[in-house]
Amino acid sequence: MCEPLTILSAVSGTASAVGGLASAGAQKKAEVNNYKRQLKIREIEWDRSRATYAQKVSEAKEQLDENFMAASRGFAAEQSQLNALYNQASVQLQDDFIKIAQSQKYYGSGKTAKRLAARDMAAFGRSQALTASNLVRAGESYDTDVANIRQQLKSANRKTVAPVMFKPQPGRPPVKPNVDMTGANLAFLGSMAGTAFNAASTFKEFGPSNTGSYTSHPSGFSFSQAGQSAYQYQGNMPSFRNYNMFKQ
Repeated sequence: MCEPLTILSAVSGTASAVGGLASAGAQKKAEVNNYKRQLKIREIEWDRSRATYAQKVSEAKEQLDENFMAASRGFAAEQSQLNALYNQASVQLQDDFIKIAQSQKYYGSGKTAKRLAARDMAAFGRSQALTASNLVRAGESYDTDVANIRQQLKSANRKTVAPVMFKPQPGRPPVKPNVDMTGANLAFLGSMAGTAFNAASTFKEFGPSNTGSYTSHPSGFSFSQAGQSAYQYQGNMPSFRNYNMFKQ
């Protein structure tokens, strides 16, 4: 009667130990596969971030060139307008000088004559003073407009550079899983030892020394053979070592 109990106890314990070890190995392998998948996703996202950043840098360079060209056109327009005012003032000065030269005539020698002669020169002086005042205001307006253009250029450049001011950084790598199988192997060996002990205890309790009436089984297996087969099965179990799952 002890042979079925001993064999069932040994088979049950062995199956439980092997199943536990296989489950631990499968869990470790799943963790490694998930780690590899996260690394691949991180690599894809990093490549996408670098490509996007490179595209933004290219667009920013083009926009900076356009900003400088627009500012250059503004500076040129202001300078051209100021030059036109100076040229106009120069022409007006020549015309006024010609007019006063043509209007000069002899008025006599008295005070009234001198006053009449000075009247034309005074008109010429007032005209030149007005022209000079206009040129001064034109120069001030030019300086103000140029400063505004320069400020607008700086503001536009800051807005253009802002999206590419900081280079992208790769994301944090996933935590590397622990693939050490020492605990699982020790648990397997302990379970196998417990199975062998239970099988031996069962055989000792229900063996021939206690029964005395059964020396052999009708099928041809003795109790001693059953015990030996259980011990032989436990002794022939393969040894499990740690393995590097990252190479799979």
